Amino acid sequence: MKKLKIAMLGAGSGFVLSVAQELLTEPVFADCEFVLMDPAADRLEAAREAVSKILEKAKHPVRLTVTRERAVALAGCDYVITSCEKNRYANWSKDIGIPARHGVHQVKGENGGPGGMIHSMRNICMFMDILKDMERLCPNAWLMNFTNPMSVLCTYFKNYSPIKALGFCHQVHGSFGLIAEQLGMEPGELEVVSAGINHLNWLFDIRRRGSSESYMDQFLTKVKASKYWKEKFSNVPQQTFTLEVLNTFNMYPIGYDDHIIEYLPFFWEQHEWDKYHYESLEETYTNMAQKGHHTMETQRLLGKEFTKPPFPVDADHPYYAEAPCRVIHALETNTPTYFDAINIMNNGAISNLPDDVILDVPGIAIGGQVRSIHVGALPAGPLEICRRQTVLHEMIAQAAHEGDDNLAVQALCLDPYVRSLTQARAIWTDYRKEYKNDLTTFKN
Repeated sequence: MKKLKIAMLGAGSGFVLSVAQELLTEPVFADCEFVLMDPAADRLEAAREAVSKILEKAKHPVRLTVTRERAVALAGCDYVITSCEKNRYANWSKDIGIPARHGVHQVKGENGGPGGMIHSMRNICMFMDILKDMERLCPNAWLMNFTNPMSVLCTYFKNYSPIKALGFCHQVHGSFGLIAEQLGMEPGELEVVSAGINHLNWLFDIRRRGSSESYMDQFLTKVKASKYWKEKFSNVPQQTFTLEVLNTFNMYPIGYDDHIIEYLPFFWEQHEWDKYHYESLEETYTNMAQKGHHTMETQRLLGKEFTKPPFPVDADHPYYAEAPCRVIHALETNTPTYFDAINIMNNGAISNLPDDVILDVPGIAIGGQVRSIHVGALPAGPLEICRRQTVLHEMIAQAAHEGDDNLAVQALCLDPYVRSLTQARAIWTDYRKEYKNDLTTFKN
């Protein structure tokens, strides 16, 4: 069996802890080289120290390499895991603050709305150099991406690079571990069948582990009666609007309120936000950037104190592990392996959406590929929400690739959050000025 080289770009992000845990037991990882790369020296040293302790428990030797040079990390790689972004919270604050100046208000703009569009374009421009390096230094490697906006980045990879790419997100898997715990069950007791766009999947069916019977009716009854879907709790993702969408569209949206509302401009009117304990995250992100705050995963990596959420009860429970190394094992050993959600081309998973769009769907790794699994047809409302987003994802990827200002304005015009051409042009003008050094394909 060949000795693999696996590199993680953005090793200081915190996801490295879960990836390292996955290297401990499977023989396919014996004598593999695990390369940690991050331009931030302090984050890289923290990752090295934490991962070294984890790998001491490995049943077989894993060679750990640390570098701040991307070319060194990528040379001869078999798999490249990416979890990287520039000026995360400072930029996110501006992403939603700029449209607000022109009357377009978002609570959050990570993946959808105008904020999601400019976030996508910045990260596409960042990934262009990564992809060029991979084509030169490891052209046959798989790119395994954690960086958001997942759907748009994977659309860009599909359309503009020969590199094989997969998108990983713990939203479906992780949220249903938490949801199981909120309903008094163990993580992993609920097994779901869902499909949609990343951070907004739609639940087609749900089963209890070990049962052949659908648990959908019982699940929806429990959700509608649970306090966690009706009230706001400290350090628990809110789900009150999730319940509103379920009651309106008769289909459960997976992603928690703060993710699904990025795609849903029919979120409550701005003057109603206080009533439901919502506010724009612009100021929150500004404060986080100024104080040097990080994601919970990165805070764990850096050993910083943080308020532990009540769910999951045990963040290190095996159920919550990330999936890249399971995919690597499946591809290297040709062991058929099922994944409840992975970002790949539709290829019939949702039968009434085009085959070539990127969706978050169940998949199986077999025969050297990760292949989508047929789920079914979406009803009209959820279908249109997903359809319009896949169109926008294609437009945004093309606009960023070509540096096309007009196409960027078109995408803003078609975004459901934007009401007028005047707003679209003004937002794009301000984004271009603010991010002129990041939007490298656009002419200054």
